[in-house]
Amino acid sequence: MVGSRLIHELLATDWKVIGICRRPPASPVPGCQYLHLDLADAAACRAALIAHADITHVFYAGRHQHVTTAPEPIEINVAMLRNVLDAAEEHAPALRHVHAVHGGKVYGSTLGPYKTPAKETDPRVSTDTFYYGQEDLLRARQPGKRWTWTISRPLTVCDANAAVVRNFPRLVAVYAAISRELSLDLHFPGKALAYASLYQTTEARQLARAMAWMAQAPNCANQIFNVTNGDHFRWVHLWPALADALGMRAGVPRPVRLGEVMADKGPVWDRVVARHGLQQTPFADAAIWSYGDFVMGHEYDVMSDTTKLRQFGFHDVVDTHSMFERIFNALRQARIVP
Repeated sequence: MVGSRLIHELLATDWKVIGICRRPPASPVPGCQYLHLDLADAAACRAALIAHADITHVFYAGRHQHVTTAPEPIEINVAMLRNVLDAAEEHAPALRHVHAVHGGKVYGSTLGPYKTPAKETDPRVSTDTFYYGQEDLLRARQPGKRWTWTISRPLTVCDANAAVVRNFPRLVAVYAAISRELSLDLHFPGKALAYASLYQTTEARQLARAMAWMAQAPNCANQIFNVTNGDHFRWVHLWPALADALGMRAGVPRPVRLGEVMADKGPVWDRVVARHGLQQTPFADAAIWSYGDFVMGHEYDVMSDTTKLRQFGFHDVVDTHSMFERIFNALRQARIVP
């Protein structure tokens, strides 16, 4: 999600872009040259970049695996970034900047109630994460080098790209379509305390603009920035508006585990697809229900302070309500949802 949106942003401002991916993308961006590469393979990284000595910027948004129910492996995720750095430093003498995408987990947002709004200067939490390892790697490698680094920390990234399944607005739209087919209102399926807690999201294009800006602003060198839409909300207020945007009536909160209650809804989804002439999307590829349980399962505020981002010169903001409506419309146009 982040990489493809960043490619669009960079191409629109006349960058030459090389996209590295482990598998060929389902929807390649016209104008981008793709390298199919396993970043865990150090030798392959070095060999692949021999022919690209003109690289000036590295935007790193990769990870070995992306799960919400277990800690993500640290060693391999740090090694992957190290392999990219080794190859770029060896074969790209014009390298000027390295940017890494991290997230709110660095503040312990998945561990329980934490200090909010979270600031970039907050102390590290006791539970380790590969974010710390990658940050330490950049800090250790940069002194004395011609290149600088930055790190962005978004929250719940959302995008209008219809090819991205791990996308919360898409999950809400698919959930709404199934609920409507079952003659149900759009009940909030998350936990009761989550319904009333503060939350934030980051639209992918907002993150992409911020990343490109950080990479070119001299005062951002070797800095970390929280990046969100710039507003915050409570589901109790936003959920009825989302229901309305999807042509439904908001129901009362009914806490459930989507990963469990949606497990047998494949036939219902098939009826929705047939009734509305949608793309033939298998139910397993329609939404990642465990991700919905994760997003709507925080029984406390999830919020980052973006004051530093503004003070350094990035002032773009996104209205989250409008973002959801825009993404819903994009999914309709792509015939993913009715």
